[in-house]
Amino acid sequence: MKRGVYFLANDAILDFAVTFLNSFRANNPDIALCLVPFDDDHAQVARLAGRYGFTRWRDDEELRRCDAISRAFHNGETWGHYRKLALWKGQFDEFLYIDSDTVVLEPVDFVFEHLGKYDFVTSHSNMASIRRWVWKDSIYAASALTSEQIDYAANTGFFASRPGLIDTRLVHDNVTSLAGMAAHMELKCREQPLLNYLVVTSGRPYSSLSRIARETGDPTIPQEQWAGADIGEVESGRLIASQVQRVLLVHWAGEWRRAYWANEQLPYLSLWQHYHTMHEDHIG
Repeated sequence: MKRGVYFLANDAILDFAVTFLNSFRANNPDIALCLVPFDDDHAQVARLAGRYGFTRWRDDEELRRCDAISRAFHNGETWGHYRKLALWKGQFDEFLYIDSDTVVLEPVDFVFEHLGKYDFVTSHSNMASIRRWVWKDSIYAASALTSEQIDYAANTGFFASRPGLIDTRLVHDNVTSLAGMAAHMELKCREQPLLNYLVVTSGRPYSSLSRIARETGDPTIPQEQWAGADIGEVESGRLIASQVQRVLLVHWAGEWRRAYWANEQLPYLSLWQHYHTMHEDHIG
């Protein structure tokens, strides 16, 4: 059983990639890691492969197919986020995907064990507060999904699965009909609504770490935390969380842009900086 982790990055987010890689390798020194290029401009990130022990995705045809899917949903614009769809054609028998605007604070191996029961495992789902980042209100009247499928509304910045369960060729061949759902999708979140749709209509079992913790009553399952909320205090590169016992990762989805335009300091900046400066010669 070959297990591994994918991440998306390009040179425009080199600082984010370095921070992610430092945190990931600090807590996961041995697991296989693979860079999926966000676009063609990724030479600087690729040069970090020796330091952090990762490979580069090689099936460029698959990535171009994902780009074509992006253009169908975004009026001809190519967004590299859709390249996540390629992972179901990847090299690992079981895989994780993690966004680069993330610091990883625990080993991730335990997540693979949940693939014994579920074919798709995300970080958070079934939370009313995040449904709006996947589906617009109009989805309820569209009669395209059940309430249960809509309510899943998972964050796709972190997920686990295995190959063969999503077929980009099939998605590409049916992209016109799939794009008919676009009016009900929150496309500001790029691939997130499409990926949610493909998961909940797959006929395969799916869940999330947050949902599993709620249903089992197990508070020790490490959980994702969003830096845009009041989640605790930072101490020596760790998050002393206020609402969960163990923190798997912290992500800043949407917070970089909001802080920039509001001319405010990024929330939990000290946590991000701790891992960013872990190896000061990272780019040299």
